[in-house]
Amino acid sequence: MYNDFIAQVDTQQHERELTERLERRRIAAEHAVQEHGGRLAFVAHLARQARATRAVATRPVGC
Repeated sequence: MYNDFIAQVDTQQHERELTERLERRRIAAEHAVQEHGGRLAFVAHLARQARATRAVATRPVGC
């Protein structure tokens, strides 16, 4: 039987999992920023990666 208590426990568990995932991503982002020498350098790094990904994706198959 699925009642309000079980629904609340499920919701709390889901929120806890999301919080843990968000915290892991925040820590990974902080490490990446430190690795690249600051936030601006990290943003530039991400922009270069995005441009490189788009360039590869737009190339014809034979190239």
